[in-house]
Amino acid sequence: MKISTIRRVTTTAAIVAGLAAATALTAPAASAASVVGGVDMQRACNTQYPPSFGLRAVVLDQHNAYSWRCAAPWDYTRGIDVNRACANQYGYGAWSGLRDSRNPYSWYCQR
Repeated sequence: MKISTIRRVTTTAAIVAGLAAATALTAPAASAASVVGGVDMQRACNTQYPPSFGLRAVVLDQHNAYSWRCAAPWDYTRGIDVNRACANQYGYGAWSGLRDSRNPYSWYCQR
């Protein structure tokens, strides 16, 4: 193979690689979610269980984001569906996100 042919192939390969890298760096994210707001855990209890139960949103463990429960004055607790809470608060297509699994107050909703 001639040296001029090798240079041309090498140069073409470098240009193609450079264009591919530039395209990858400037391409927008396919689907970036946007935060739409926080999660109202009390509202979740009110909508996910019968109001006659009088359930209150409580955190059972201050170091566990998954410890939210709807609790009654008598030893009765139920879990909270946080995705459902987001859809209820912000409409169809909203879902939950969590910033820190050790912080119960770090839940948010996104779309």
